[in-house]
Amino acid sequence: MSNIFDKTKIIADLERLGLSPKEAAVYVGLLGLGEVGSSKIIEKTGLHGQYVYQALESLEKRGLAQHVIRHGRRKYSAQPPRVLARVIEQQKRLADEVAETLSKMVVAPTEQAFEVYQGADSYIAHEFDMLDRAAPGATLLVVGGTGDAFVKTLGMRIGEYDTLRRKKNISVRYIGSEEQRETMRKTHGLRQNFEFRLLPGLFTGLVNTNVWPDSVAFNIYGEPVSRITISSKVIAASYAQFFETLWKLGKSL
Repeated sequence: MSNIFDKTKIIADLERLGLSPKEAAVYVGLLGLGEVGSSKIIEKTGLHGQYVYQALESLEKRGLAQHVIRHGRRKYSAQPPRVLARVIEQQKRLADEVAETLSKMVVAPTEQAFEVYQGADSYIAHEFDMLDRAAPGATLLVVGGTGDAFVKTLGMRIGEYDTLRRKKNISVRYIGSEEQRETMRKTHGLRQNFEFRLLPGLFTGLVNTNVWPDSVAFNIYGEPVSRITISSKVIAASYAQFFETLWKLGKSL
């Protein structure tokens, strides 16, 4: 929190983890104040007193803040940041339990389902969901040609993604363009269970295709990044045949 930019980013990240803007501002403020009264927090955050009290009450319920009575007055302090990780983990377990309960209420989908995901967060969440649902030992087929947009979009989570992929022994076969030769050699050449071939003349637009055994996803690396997924074993099998045709035409490094 050495400058305004860092503080703004941290507050934005806390909001993405589920805190309200005022809760995030008060929590960050508390971390830099130690044990203080509400007036100091109001001064530090610049928020109206009513908002600060509401945020403090909410943070205490979340387990992120606490108070003690000293000389008849309340003194507040923030719980260590590591507690935040435990709170988020509890929320994840709750979300998993709710999702499992709700899944029992869902009417069985039709054989072919069509879904659209927009925005980096939605795209990344769906990538991990597809990986979670994939059977151990499955193979992901990718028709690329978009530089290294996948790695850039996942950002810091690419390591987590590859760790899960290796744990489930999921292989990737990737067809790229000649323009990706250096990227393939430097980056993907180090990834386990990752084969790639280069196809002369393959377009280098902003769209690539992922083919899982039961679905096909079209990734559009624009602003914002988007994904269109078709869940159908029949369509997936058809695209897999198309992939194999391109694979035979491709060249290894």
